[in-house]
Amino acid sequence: MPAPIQEGPSVTAAETAYALGREKLLLFDCEGYAEAVPLLRDAIEADPRHALAHAALAETYAYWGFRRELNGQEGQSYYDLAYESAATALELQPQVSEPHRAMSVALRQGQRCNPGERQREAKSALALNPYNGENCHESWRALGSDIADQEIYRAIALCPGLISAHIDLGVALCQRDRLDEAAFHLGRAVALNPRNTLAAYDLAMVQLRQGHPAQAERLLEDALRLHPEDALLRGGSELASRELRGRPI
Repeated sequence: MPAPIQEGPSVTAAETAYALGREKLLLFDCEGYAEAVPLLRDAIEADPRHALAHAALAETYAYWGFRRELNGQEGQSYYDLAYESAATALELQPQVSEPHRAMSVALRQGQRCNPGERQREAKSALALNPYNGENCHESWRALGSDIADQEIYRAIALCPGLISAHIDLGVALCQRDRLDEAAFHLGRAVALNPRNTLAAYDLAMVQLRQGHPAQAERLLEDALRLHPEDALLRGGSELASRELRGRPI
């Protein structure tokens, strides 16, 4: 009788590193991205065919590149890495949703930006798993971020702690002058991760439009104490200071 097959230590190591990397990715901030990359690479080193680790790595690089560009930094090399990782994930496991979502995210920005292909990948991810909140969120974004599209609300219902969904919905609501609702979702994002500088900046911009420059300035000053090098925060703080003191913007 053959001996039972035992799960090797590398598989366990891969799953552990993948889970930790995903936790860091879902913080949706630069510190989290920097922590996620080595963890996800550890998962891939332990199991090179771990498609979900490749997909998570793709999303990490894509989000990180976008955030760097908001700060005036180079992002294209990150988008290139995102695309390569998403393509690997799709080659390894095209029958699950995560690689398709990763490719959709990778096609959002940069030289390979392709709205039509992005929409197809986002729709594929959602069709494969319509009960995954991240799939709902990415489908909503790929199709135009319409606040009448129910997928974003399904995303938040399925994943109430999905920081990126709260940020993106808050920004979309702000663009349509639904400021109280925007402030709610952006405030939720800040509460979920107080170090998330993009959430703090976006919330401060809503507070300015609501006529609360003192609140906006305090929020940005608190964020700058943690991230004094953040160009987006510095620009927002200067804007809030000028409005608070009645000077032309």
